[in-house]
Amino acid sequence: MDKFTGRRRASWQSKAPLWPFLIAAFALAAAGGVLISLYASGVILGDGTSGGRALVWIKTASNIAIPALVIGAAAGALLNGVFLSPAGRPGALKWSGWLMAVAALGAAPLSVAKGMDADRIGYEMRLKSAVAEARIEARQAETDFYRRLYLLSRHQGFGVETLRTADGLEEARKAIAGQKDLLAAARRDYDGGQAKARRALADVIVDRFDREAVLDRFDTAQVIRKAQMEKVFAIHDRLIALSEEEVNLLYANRGRWRPNAYGGGTVTSMTLFNQLNRIGRERRAAATEHDRLYREIATLDAETNEGIDRVIEAAVRE
Repeated sequence: MDKFTGRRRASWQSKAPLWPFLIAAFALAAAGGVLISLYASGVILGDGTSGGRALVWIKTASNIAIPALVIGAAAGALLNGVFLSPAGRPGALKWSGWLMAVAALGAAPLSVAKGMDADRIGYEMRLKSAVAEARIEARQAETDFYRRLYLLSRHQGFGVETLRTADGLEEARKAIAGQKDLLAAARRDYDGGQAKARRALADVIVDRFDREAVLDRFDTAQVIRKAQMEKVFAIHDRLIALSEEEVNLLYANRGRWRPNAYGGGTVTSMTLFNQLNRIGRERRAAATEHDRLYREIATLDAETNEGIDRVIEAAVRE
């Protein structure tokens, strides 16, 4: 106060220019926006759908707007307290609004980048999960067939000692009938598994062109794969028929062979020996052909999966 007049003495702020304080306040607001976007911006993963993408961008907008309001208000209060109010100048609300806008601009680049990453990562996770599910569905019938065939041969198989027993032929025929049932189920379930796999891919890929590219690769490969699998199933038919022939041959010639100490049998008839050798040769040839076909199928699957993966990688980075 002036001791002679009683009036408030003019503060130094009333004589200072406004622009240095505005520059400092704007710099503080912008830096605050950048800092908040670095450490305090939560994200929501998208899934490629319109609703999922909308959620990502609503969250991104909130990551920009809410910190900007807080930072702009704080910077405006500081500007008002340090300069505007002591200088007797109006405009606190106006400058606070501008400071909020500057804070939003500071927070926007990184927040938008994080939103784009969240949208891409979420979509990529959804796509890869669907592709993994599709591949499981596509192989399920085959996997179940080989697993159950292994268990059947391990626990209900037939050997030469079984065939020497009174009910040996019946037990052996039960095992063979079980193999036939498994093979019939694998054939029946194969097309269903492929259809499920195709639906899993079609349902999850949002972009029409990406979806068509993936399904075209899948469908092209399935034509070849189905033909190869029919050959594989035919080989299993042949192997089962050879087992059935072997069982009937051994049972019909029970007096011409005997079990040995090595888990096999000793044959005393040259005719029977030659017949069993012929069955063994045909079985080995069928097994060799089976392995060759499955190597070709594995190569086809790998090439198809690689092509689908390339489309998906391109899709999530668009």
